[in-house]
Amino acid sequence: MKILITGIGGTIGSVIADALSKQHEVTGIDIRPLEREGTVVADLTDIDAISPLFEGVDAVIHLAAERRHTPDIGWDLLLPTNVVATANVYDAAHAAGVRRFVFASSMHVVGNYETDEPWASIAAGRYDGLDPETVPLVTADMPVRPDGRYAATKALGESLGRYYADCEGMEVVCVRLGTIADSNAIGDDPRGCVTWFSHADLAGFFSACVEAPGIKYEIVYGASANTWKIYDTASGWKALGFTPSDNAEDHRPKS
Repeated sequence: MKILITGIGGTIGSVIADALSKQHEVTGIDIRPLEREGTVVADLTDIDAISPLFEGVDAVIHLAAERRHTPDIGWDLLLPTNVVATANVYDAAHAAGVRRFVFASSMHVVGNYETDEPWASIAAGRYDGLDPETVPLVTADMPVRPDGRYAATKALGESLGRYYADCEGMEVVCVRLGTIADSNAIGDDPRGCVTWFSHADLAGFFSACVEAPGIKYEIVYGASANTWKIYDTASGWKALGFTPSDNAEDHRPKS
């Protein structure tokens, strides 16, 4: 397959590109120059500049975004990068006949569920009286509850995916990503034990996102096989035929 990755120069893009390049032809778009072969510098808000780059592509992985999601990040940054650019990438992919589109969404799209119990306690590392095997999980079909403007832009990206899947016949996978660290560590935050996505699992998961047969439209949660969960990661693994190998509990900092 020929796979185009936007935002290929970031940590996630680099990990995925390295993995997919073993089996597929990988090209990329980034806002800054990179030494990686097959990468073009382009601004995704310029639809005319980017459209030719999608010709002959089988699958697109759209990672490029304004990643900061604190309350001080306003629409001046989010609208061009997370809204206009995302719409342009969907449009360019559709116009070029791209079959599979993988959109990097975020768990923050449903992040306000983490203010409810038992999920608030799990995110804070308060496990007394809880059994990780019986805790109810936030599923992909529950209403979105964005925890900020950033999350709202990601919800729009999922909605665009639904449109292109239902009305235009594109195969779309929206990945509500957990936490991917440059260092591959889970960090000191107890929530990291819920959302950690190891580099190894990240690579295999996105390979499945572009290769899995029988996809129409799927929302899946991207995290490793962590013991403590808030989100229904297992349903996504089943839909994609993916088996994770890592668990945050094996790397939890010792108190």
